[in-house]
Amino acid sequence: MKKIAIILLFSIIGHFASAQIIVGPQFGMNIGTLSHTDLTIDSKWGWHGGLFLGLPLSKHVYIMPAVLYSNKGFKYDYSTTTTNTAPDTSGTNVTSVVNLTANVDATLGYLDIPVLLTVFTGETRGFMFQAGPQFSYLIKDNSNITTSSTISINGGTSQPTTPTTDTKVTFHKGDLALAAGIGYKLPSFLMVYARVTTGILKVQQNGFIKDENAGRNFLVEIGGALVFGGR
Repeated sequence: MKKIAIILLFSIIGHFASAQIIVGPQFGMNIGTLSHTDLTIDSKWGWHGGLFLGLPLSKHVYIMPAVLYSNKGFKYDYSTTTTNTAPDTSGTNVTSVVNLTANVDATLGYLDIPVLLTVFTGETRGFMFQAGPQFSYLIKDNSNITTSSTISINGGTSQPTTPTTDTKVTFHKGDLALAAGIGYKLPSFLMVYARVTTGILKVQQNGFIKDENAGRNFLVEIGGALVFGGR
């Protein structure tokens, strides 16, 4: 059994030593939004960049992990109405109705680690088809929330309050997604791609949203890469 394990280990090492490993930087643009929510979401442009590595399983099939910084985001308006009835100093019940509107503008920076099974129509070239999981970790949050409200007392005319700006929105640190896409690799040096990434976990944790509408990251990516190695 030990000899079999040693032979298998050297076979794997020999395979990758002689294989056409490819590596290089990649960069592209994103269009981000939220899925799985009833809110009306406005998408935002962003970008991604980093390094990829291609490990061949055969001349046509590769495993391609990458380490990327990805700028994602979205916008939405969230409105709530709160009614409260309480006695005043004279004992008379006073009913107040507060309408709150929050404009959430989320700009999030993630460390993305996609691991994509990649199939080429040629030998490490030509059209390619990709699919696999992506693991992400939130490392930057530049989100802003502008809130405004009106208050009505005992059915009277609603009076506006002064809008305020806040940054107190909590997002989950970790994210898991599924990615799939197509692309084309030239015989040397250049690869282009388009991908769709849909999150599995909820993005927002609390504040200015109901849990059932917390939503999941949904991203369309278009980019290119410089390819080194291979033939």
